[in-house]
Amino acid sequence: MPKQVHLAGFALFTPAPHMPLSWIYPREKIRHKWYEGEYWESVVRTLERGKFDMLFFADSLAGGTQPDQVRYAIQFPSHDPVSLITYLSAVAKKLGFAVTMSTTFYPPFLLARTLSTLDHLTKGRIGWNIVSSTSTAEARNFGLESLPAHDDRYERADEYMQVCYGLWNSWAPDAVQMDMERKVFADPSKVHRVDFQGQWYRVQGPFTVIPSDRRRPFLFQAGQSDRGRAFAAQHAEGIFSAARGVKQMHAFCEDIASRAERLGRNPDDIPIMWAGQPLVAESASEARERWAAIRARIPLEASLAQMSMHFNLDLSQFDIDVPVQDLDVPGTRGLFEMYQKYDVNITLRDIAKTYLTGSDTNPLVGTPSQVADAMQHFLEEGGGNGFQITPPFYAPDYYEDLVNLLVPELQKRGVYRDDYTGTTLREHLLGRPG
Repeated sequence: MPKQVHLAGFALFTPAPHMPLSWIYPREKIRHKWYEGEYWESVVRTLERGKFDMLFFADSLAGGTQPDQVRYAIQFPSHDPVSLITYLSAVAKKLGFAVTMSTTFYPPFLLARTLSTLDHLTKGRIGWNIVSSTSTAEARNFGLESLPAHDDRYERADEYMQVCYGLWNSWAPDAVQMDMERKVFADPSKVHRVDFQGQWYRVQGPFTVIPSDRRRPFLFQAGQSDRGRAFAAQHAEGIFSAARGVKQMHAFCEDIASRAERLGRNPDDIPIMWAGQPLVAESASEARERWAAIRARIPLEASLAQMSMHFNLDLSQFDIDVPVQDLDVPGTRGLFEMYQKYDVNITLRDIAKTYLTGSDTNPLVGTPSQVADAMQHFLEEGGGNGFQITPPFYAPDYYEDLVNLLVPELQKRGVYRDDYTGTTLREHLLGRPG
């Protein structure tokens, strides 16, 4: 039986979620702006029609610290995706959602409370992408001079998760009684204080949100570094990742499987979604021409500004034509290492040419049949379960193209669902209730 393909939309609540300058689009085509609710309503209705698993929002609590980041709208400005998801979950009835929230800056009680409330409101369609933050600018927005060291942030995040688990599990399954005749809402003996006292966090409780059927959101993680992978193997129910080709994909899947098995977990229960930017058109030539035009409009300084933001390092101070093997990146280290491992002589200029934009030979660009072939090849040879897809142009129209052209091709091949078989995010991803 061929491997089933899962699809998720990728977004930030920004003008250009991923590819630089993707906010530029012919004026006559724009019906709604990125900051308007109608824009996102259109997106989620399309994704739900296409039976996508979810719409995932990445996020950052900083941005615009360099002129080119402001000039080109490099993931800046950035609005609050939690508020947006609360709104959109009433528009889409089956589509799942996932949101990025930082363990470094959200107090654990507040985060657990927010996500538990969303779990109730969405009836199990909410996921949490667990991050520990990568930007010094984020720290300074919260009154700190800098972030803790990379691995220290993960150590704190491990303790943070223990707090969240304690809160989510602090009500007994039968604590809520709602007995109107006896006038008993909940049994006090079954609602417990947490009284957590760790190295970094202290939380008393009791938790102020009643338990849902699931107890907690679906947990995602996207760490690429060695420490990030260890965290994912311990906590993640699903993983977002990126790779340059099937060899890197296969190596990542094998590494996660090995780590998970050592912890007594079944790797098959941890779906891996790969970053991808497919572009489909009726003909291969049309798709290639559109893709080339999109990439050609991106100035080198825009790509470098985006890399500076992600790597938490002002790259303007470096010679961009010198190999970067010895460059120490304090930010998104795993993503940088992905490029280092691909080519020992790679330079910042080389990385900038394809950073988050792919190449002119992107195999996910072509006719629906060609793109479906490439997707199946990547998953069969590299491993993983599907793709988180980010728009290189006006998102409502981009996702319309995928749902109208690519999804029917995948369905025809029997590798993509014809309809949802469940109602929760866990059912969408794992095929079982929860």
